[in-house]
Amino acid sequence: MSDPATLYLDHASTSYPKDPRVVAAVAAALVDPGVAPDRGGGGRGLQAARLLAQARMLIAELLAVGAHERVTLTLNATDALNLALKGVLARGDEVVTTAVEHNSVGRPLARLAATHGVVVRAAAADGTGVVAADAVLRLVTARTRLVVLGHASNVTGALQPVAAIGRALAAAPASRRPLLLVDAAQTAGYRPLDEIAAVADLIAGAGHKGPGGPLGTGFLWVRDGVAVAPLREGGTGSRSEELLQPEEWPGALEAGSPNVPGIAGLVAAIELRLHEATLAAVAAARAAATREFLDGVATIAGVDCLGPRDPRAREPVFPLRVRGYSVAESSALLEREFGIVQRAGLHCNPGVHQALSTFPEGTLRLSFGAGPTAAEVHATLAALRELAQTAPAAG
Repeated sequence: MSDPATLYLDHASTSYPKDPRVVAAVAAALVDPGVAPDRGGGGRGLQAARLLAQARMLIAELLAVGAHERVTLTLNATDALNLALKGVLARGDEVVTTAVEHNSVGRPLARLAATHGVVVRAAAADGTGVVAADAVLRLVTARTRLVVLGHASNVTGALQPVAAIGRALAAAPASRRPLLLVDAAQTAGYRPLDEIAAVADLIAGAGHKGPGGPLGTGFLWVRDGVAVAPLREGGTGSRSEELLQPEEWPGALEAGSPNVPGIAGLVAAIELRLHEATLAAVAAARAAATREFLDGVATIAGVDCLGPRDPRAREPVFPLRVRGYSVAESSALLEREFGIVQRAGLHCNPGVHQALSTFPEGTLRLSFGAGPTAAEVHATLAALRELAQTAPAAG
């Protein structure tokens, strides 16, 4: 086997490494402004407030949505999804989702079903992890308050028909139209989201994945007129004389001192994504890597790549099984012998593994970042080919 030279392919978890300018922005914000917005600190507090406003404007541009005042800064995509689900759904409501959602959707819904009697209807996926638009729409009734689904799978990269579902929902009478919440954790910052923004009522995303920002950053956009109850209540730096959380956005859903250094890093990251490595260029590079990897892995005997076969139907996230090895063994060998960092297991999404027939062991997952190169794809394929050739079953 070849000498290892580290290749990081776990971007579906978090992007790495961060651009040095993002790192520098985080470090600088610890000193300047160094304080929370609207909580004293003289001019530094105002400077921090302006930084948060800049973050909202950049996120709104990244998502191709309207007023930045409707952007809430969160801890991560999971935090944003919890805020949306628990802030929209009330006791006895009905929600439609899919059977292949990340636990950040599945677990809050399970809790709401157990504690608030929320009725959860989940559309099944096919053997590649894709859910048909009709399968989701058939579950929608006059009582459905919310439809929630991921734009792309964190396990297979499969792109779900969110735009088609949204257009169909929009055609329903206003009095019967449910809200549409989109989990864009695997696509925000990696591709233009104009089609999604045109149909979604709420979009949740992660700052530390596609945008390339620090851990501990995320966002939730809510269309004007959509009511969301706060998940947390407390200090906002304004209206301190009132006992109830202020209703004005964006502070309505944000309580406590924000992660100013992380947000500074997120601002730097999104500026780079929008104005240097543009969304269109990133999407094109990832599409090319998807095509090349799928073509290459199909020629490797002993390696099974799951998910959609059409490269246009997925992001460059690939669940694999290397015959002759357990998932844990193949993962350990790829990192130790070839220097390829990836992830093994269920990836916080048991439902998609049931659809893929890989439950409970899961898969080896390779996930490329914003700028995958042909050299990285070739190195990965070469490692998989050598690993398959030396598998016990091959001997």
